[in-house]
Amino acid sequence: MEIHQTILRRLLPDHKELINASADEILDHVGINRYSQENIQLKDEEVFFKLPALLQDIVLLIDFDTELIMNGILGFLENSTGKYLNETIEALERIGAVHDANALKDIKRILENYNLSTGQLHRDLQDLEPYEINHFRQVHAIADDEFFEEIQYAAEKLTNGSQEENIFDHLLAYIEANKRSFVEDVQAVLSKNKA
Repeated sequence: MEIHQTILRRLLPDHKELINASADEILDHVGINRYSQENIQLKDEEVFFKLPALLQDIVLLIDFDTELIMNGILGFLENSTGKYLNETIEALERIGAVHDANALKDIKRILENYNLSTGQLHRDLQDLEPYEINHFRQVHAIADDEFFEEIQYAAEKLTNGSQEENIFDHLLAYIEANKRSFVEDVQAVLSKNKA
């Protein structure tokens, strides 16, 4: 069994019971297992992009929300989650979280206006010592206060923590609406290479 198939089995309820699992149960199962040490390879591109698209969306949005809560938008952009900025925007669009998708598009444009990319921001972090305390401004040699003001203004449009609109409400509806095809996709991935 290939690593992406093993990780797929670990992330989801048993594939025989998946069709009967609620969207909440699927999301909870992925959320609980997403960060376990045995799934460390999940976001390696050669693993991640072999997973069913709906599962990719779930993982991207869990990571997005987790990073915003723990490190804010700048942490999201510079950490490994930021490498998937375009995919996160697309996932937000697919689930109907238009406000968040548009806010991230604005943030992406700001980065581009300052000739920055999430890949570059992430590479800057690689030069730091483990557990070294740092400040975004110093690590990335950004002295322009206007950059931070623009990012902050765009980030204020994100709905994380909002009672009125929550990406997980959108995500749950999206999972429920696409569950049958998702189960078929999971079965197709798990059955590959079986002789």
